[in-house]
Amino acid sequence: MMNNFDKKDYEYAVNYLLDIPKFVKKTDEDTIGEMLNRFGNPQDELKVIHIAGTNGKGSTCAFLNGILLQNGNKVGMFTSPHLVKINERIKVDGVDVSDEEFLTAFNILKKTMDEMISEGYSHLSFFEMLFVLALIIFKRAGMEYVILETGLGGRLDATNVVKKPLVTIITTVSMDHMEILGETIEEIAMEKAGIIKNSVPVVYYGEDEKVARIIENKAKEKNSKSICIKRSHIKIVEKSQKTIDFSIVNMYDKYGVLRIPFVMEYQTCNCALALAALEEVLGEKLAKDVVQEGILKTKWAGRMQEIMKDVFLDGAHNEEGLREFVKHVSGIDGKVILMFSVVKEKDYMAMVSMLNTLKNVKKVVVAPVSGARALSMDNIIPLIQFETDDIEIVDKPSVKEAFAYALESKCDEEKLFCVGSLYMVGEIMEYIGKDC
Repeated sequence: MMNNFDKKDYEYAVNYLLDIPKFVKKTDEDTIGEMLNRFGNPQDELKVIHIAGTNGKGSTCAFLNGILLQNGNKVGMFTSPHLVKINERIKVDGVDVSDEEFLTAFNILKKTMDEMISEGYSHLSFFEMLFVLALIIFKRAGMEYVILETGLGGRLDATNVVKKPLVTIITTVSMDHMEILGETIEEIAMEKAGIIKNSVPVVYYGEDEKVARIIENKAKEKNSKSICIKRSHIKIVEKSQKTIDFSIVNMYDKYGVLRIPFVMEYQTCNCALALAALEEVLGEKLAKDVVQEGILKTKWAGRMQEIMKDVFLDGAHNEEGLREFVKHVSGIDGKVILMFSVVKEKDYMAMVSMLNTLKNVKKVVVAPVSGARALSMDNIIPLIQFETDDIEIVDKPSVKEAFAYALESKCDEEKLFCVGSLYMVGEIMEYIGKDC
């Protein structure tokens, strides 16, 4: 506990970080390298599991975290973005870092940053600052394992300063952030594969043959063992409204039937990626009951999360995410209400086109997220064109007003799905006072 902790100092630290531009095209390797060097290169001392991918990174991190904690390990986890509070990005033993520890680490970091700026170095980016902040926190807390999620891409990501992780994971790779990562799936896959290190095993989702080829070639180049996970490796045993029971074909003898506390089938693949990676790290030390219980206890906010009866939040913020969302919702009996929001950098035309294929929608409520990345709903509304003309489309000026209206409009037998931007998900959680 920090002596004389002042909430205003914490708020200053958060605002300082949030005021740093969030997106830079290329990591300033000289600056972050020097910064880490001044802290004794903590990234080289920690046992790191490194994760890249387009979708599923956070969920895969959560499964890793759940199993390791159940195994009795001390675990640090660095993910992004946060939904409500910046502390969510840095977890120590499954809990968001405290305001006190966040501030302590920030003061240590800012002192060094100020010194470096006075010497002519540039300021670290928003993400780089948070990454170094996390490393400081994990080192101070004596973490046994650290789970690091890349922010954007992989090859040029700040987290890629880690020279020798225990294992690397690449989740699904699809078309997103094309303005930075490349215009083809092969270019994007090459950026993600940039986290593969010499003689370090890589576990990857290999459904797309083009992506699989890129990753396999990079693994061979780096003399790294590669483990491919596909949907065909997953056998769904039973689905309920809150869980999925499944087995992994080549792991059934070890772990039997596993139960995840999620309803989206793609989460079974994320779970399989995490488990395959931990087999590389822990091997025979991974007990069946630990795996089963750790998976069942896994939590990850904002991904088809039921926040109240028949009300779901799903941060499906790109084409691949929307495709999985539509697949799930199309199988639901009865009418549904959609609330939708998206930021302007996304391919919103393709996303709305997918939503238009749903045949059980009663009403659509749209609203812009807060902040500079908000997309005007004038761009969205003309695109909403379902097969029938009796679907009501409602435009609200804010996410909070849209959610309140949608909730009030919902009948008892209907389901409300709030889908799209994770910023929207965060605004709703903050509005209802829901912990992440």
